Parts: sequence; structure tokens; C-alpha cells
Amino acid sequence: MTARLALAVWEWQGDYYSRDIPGGVEVAPHTGSIYTVNTDGSERRRVFSQPGRDANLPTFSPDGQWLTFQSNLTGPHQIYRCRPDGSELINLTAGDPLGAEWRDAYGFALSGDGRKMVYTIHNGELGRAVLANADGSAPRLVAPRLGYTYMAALDTGGERVVFSGPADGYRLKRLTLADERVTDLTPDHPNSYVPRFTPNGEWIVFFRRDGEVYRVPAEGGPVERLTEGRGYVRFRLSDQDAHGSSDEPAIAPDGTRIAHIGVYGGVPNVYAMNLDGSEPRQLTFREQPCGRVRWSPDGAWLAFVAFVGRYPHLFVVSADGGQPYQVTDFDAAVYMLAWQP
Repeated sequence: MTARLALAVWEWQGDYYSRDIPGGVEVAPHTGSIYTVNTDGSERRRVFSQPGRDANLPTFSPDGQWLTFQSNLTGPHQIYRCRPDGSELINLTAGDPLGAEWRDAYGFALSGDGRKMVYTIHNGELGRAVLANADGSAPRLVAPRLGYTYMAALDTGGERVVFSGPADGYRLKRLTLADERVTDLTPDHPNSYVPRFTPNGEWIVFFRRDGEVYRVPAEGGPVERLTEGRGYVRFRLSDQDAHGSSDEPAIAPDGTRIAHIGVYGGVPNVYAMNLDGSEPRQLTFREQPCGRVRWSPDGAWLAFVAFVGRYPHLFVVSADGGQPYQVTDFDAAVYMLAWQP
């Protein structure tokens, strides 16, 4: 099997740290680059690099022709896209289309058909969810009356958006874009994070602060707990990474399985289960933490990162289990990843 992935690779001096501060998060100074690489480690290419600046969240369009990511190349965080070889780079959120107060744009997600995207804008104190076309055009606020919202995701057709946020204790809400109708999905379950629609749009999968994976019908209904004792909420680059970052469950392309990171026995490892939580199976048995698990486009493989010494590196394992193999060996951290369709 030979396929290609995009990676966000971070470098820093000394020990990495993060901590919550008023209005945001303070992190260790670091640089970020976007690379592409084959699953056999060959043809590694750096497609975006700016010394002293962050780069993160690489995401391919469904046809594999565009690579979208975020970076603070210009100072504030903005969303960019380019061709997979780095050409035709453009800032999708340049200027002040929604007002000069909104300094940062980040945390984007594409719809399943690749036509639209949602992202968060932030003014230093609060955030708002934004809907735009995938090329950045026609941005508009999504339900600004609901207050501080983020962690937004679209369904396959770009017709519904689900999001969380501090405005309501991180309870999930789903909004139908045609009529702005809002449905409270987890009224009895605060602290719910990184929701994602299944490909058929019937379910929303998410995790809660208790470290467990859940699902809820996209049209509303009973919340179902899918894991027991998962105990994993955030991916951390060091013991001093106090804030960490959300590490959502991954839904298989055909919508039948969920891959996730679970801490059963003290170390975060890769697990997979059916969409209803049945037939859970541990796929990795590493002694250092794993994270960022993602399905290949054909659903046959899982890519993830795992620590080897100081840094996490890219690994690939069969979705049916087996021996994982290491793809990269940067003197830096593989922080995020995405398969190219």
C-alpha cells in the first residue's frame, strides 16, 4: 500500500509547554511546517514553511486537489489553501470581511462534499462560528445570538452545522442552515467536544470531558455512551502541555466504525469499534502515548502519531490490526495529519 499524507510538523527549543490564560492559551514558541509524504516514507516534501510561525490542521479537499491549513504567517491566525505541491498559495480569510475586531480565524472543517467550510473567528475575548465557501468566499456568522461557539463541523452536503462552546457549558447544538433552526443535542450533557457527523448524516459522534466517546442522533434524541474507561480527552506534547488539544474520535469513510484513542492500562493507544460501540478492539500496544488517529480514504488503514522518545512520529497500521510501522523520523513533532484522497 502506497498513499500520501499531509503533516503539520512542529519544532521548538527546550521543553514544550502550554497553559490557560485570560482570553486564550499561552504556548511555548514554536515553528510549524506543512509536509507531504508517502506511506513508505518516500518523496517527503515541505510545502509550507515560515520561520517563527505556526502551521497546523492540514486538510485535503475530497478530490485531493487542494490542501487547506491554518497559520499565523501574518501575525493573527488565518486559513490558507494551496495545491498539494505548495503552489497557488492563497489566504482564504484575508482582510476584514466580518469586521476589523475579528483578529483570528482558525479551527476550520470542510463539509463532506468539499464545497463549504466552517471556522471560528476570535477577537481576543470570544469566538463566533463562520460559514463560508471552501475558497473563503461569502463568509457569514452562524447563529451569533448563541454567544461564544466553536468546534464547528458540517454534514456531507453542507446543510447542517454542529458546534460546541462555552456559551452554554459546551453543550452540543445543531443548526439547519436553511432556516437557522437550532436543536439542543446534549441538554443534559455539558462538556461535550469536537462533534462530527457520520457520512450519512444520521449520527453525531463526540467525546466528553469524562474521556468517553458518545453519539447522538443528528435530529436529536437520546445520547448513547459508546466506551467505558476510555479516560482520554486531549493530546499533549509533554508533561508541561497543561492545555493540550482536543483529539476527536475518527469516523470511517463508510460510517460503520469509529477509531479512537483510549487509555486502558495507563498509556494512550489506538482502538476501533463499530458505530454502536460494539466489538471494541485494541489495535496498538505501545508503551509511549499515541494520538491523532485517522482513517485512510479506503477505510483499510489507520494513520496515527506515537511518541518515540521526545517527539511523536507518524505511524500506519491495518484497520484490522497487526504490526504498526513508523513512517517518519523528524527531529521534531508530527502534530497533525491527513490522508490525501
